[in-house]
Amino acid sequence: MTDQTQRLEIATVRAEIGSNITYKFNNDALDAAEIPTDSGPIPNLKQVIRDIKEEALDETLRAELFAAAGAGMVGFDPALSYPQNTVGSAILYNRRKTVKSYGAVGDGITNDTAKVLQAITDAGENGIVVFDSNAEYLVNGGSLIQLTGQQWVGGGGQRSTRLKKASNGDLVRMGNLAAISDITLNNNGENFTGRGIYIPSGFSQTLFRVRSVRSKGPSLEFAVDAGGGCNVVAFEGDTIDQDTVGAIKFAGDTGPHPRLLNGIWLSGGFLDIASPGAGNGCSMSNFYIRNIKTVGPVATGTALMHFSNGRFATIADTTVLSGSDITLVGVAFSGPVLLQNMQGLRSEACTFGAGITEDAATCRFNSYSDQTKTFSPTWSQASGSQPSIGNGSLTGKYTRQGFLVKFEMTLTVGSTTTFGNSSGPYLFSLPVGGSQNSAQNFLAGWCFDASASTDFPVNGQIASGTNTLTISRNGAGVRDGFPFSWAAGDSINVSICYMAI
Repeated sequence: MTDQTQRLEIATVRAEIGSNITYKFNNDALDAAEIPTDSGPIPNLKQVIRDIKEEALDETLRAELFAAAGAGMVGFDPALSYPQNTVGSAILYNRRKTVKSYGAVGDGITNDTAKVLQAITDAGENGIVVFDSNAEYLVNGGSLIQLTGQQWVGGGGQRSTRLKKASNGDLVRMGNLAAISDITLNNNGENFTGRGIYIPSGFSQTLFRVRSVRSKGPSLEFAVDAGGGCNVVAFEGDTIDQDTVGAIKFAGDTGPHPRLLNGIWLSGGFLDIASPGAGNGCSMSNFYIRNIKTVGPVATGTALMHFSNGRFATIADTTVLSGSDITLVGVAFSGPVLLQNMQGLRSEACTFGAGITEDAATCRFNSYSDQTKTFSPTWSQASGSQPSIGNGSLTGKYTRQGFLVKFEMTLTVGSTTTFGNSSGPYLFSLPVGGSQNSAQNFLAGWCFDASASTDFPVNGQIASGTNTLTISRNGAGVRDGFPFSWAAGDSINVSICYMAI
């Protein structure tokens, strides 16, 4: 007998045995103790299955197995808790409550507060509430409070689904770990007070493709230390009082609370971080904002916020930057910028369209770059009769690159120029103050005696933390009568590079 013939015979026998068992299982009585087969008796399989049903199955599953067939899902009970990474857990997570299924009308006239609140309640923590598309739901201010982990979703996209404020109060209070997406909030600020979206506490909230507009209060506000780990992406906001009420407001931070904002459009409002510690650990990128409001002094002011790739668009208003350790990368300012009570600003590849100035008395350790600008120095002495340029000229220009300032100045004596006194050196004001850490000494330029056609090289000195330049030759300050007797046509020429405040 060949191997192939032997294997065929074995397969034939097994098939006959299987067929015999199947026949016996289908035809033998349920009360038979055993079922005879050609290879010997076996236990009654029907009895075995019945024993399993009666003794081994859980009560819930047994009831479902014996229940009449229908359209439901066998084995799932929404009242039960299911372990993570199970089908039951996934089903629970994806349960959605649509507000129109609760009777919300969404015509912008009928008050839908009660219907929306019922959907929020039934969705529960970590549930999903869907606001159906092509609708505007009128709801009372102060009533919509999001539960922990809950998601609110606009069914038809940002501008198709709207919530409209019907009374005073915040339109939405976000919950801990909660999210809102594809919804417009009409805050109806012409008629009612309150904020648009308020985050009173918690962390890791998410706003995605949300508009919060026409708000009497801030369109989005974070309470002190609230919203750490929050992501705000593709957000648009504005207020009714655009000059006095911030579209986005950070009420302050006592420590780092990173909030990540990207794709922010506040053309009708400003960013308000004018609170102690506000912005600590926060980052904003890809933005178009009307203006920004900050606060100093350094110890209790705006702090440690990063901005990149955006524009502050106001032209008429001066943007005042105060606080400490703010970074700007690729940011354009359309209007003038003033640094006041600012320490540790870092600015790279930024555009200051109308220029940037710095208050030397209140600022230090700031680094930024600015285009070459003209500057009109003052000419004075510490005491006594003061010099006067008369019909001569005194001009200056400078540029700022990081912590360094390049400054050039030319004083040309006229026929009516007076030269002060000989008791002290001449003092010339600087566009930016010198380093706080140490005095600076350098070769500064030359004084030109026109009558002798001779240059006299001079040195320059900037005392620590001052914005005043003195010049000297051979250790003596340049003054009336030194290094020569001044007359029409003479000049003082300065070209220096010094370390800024």
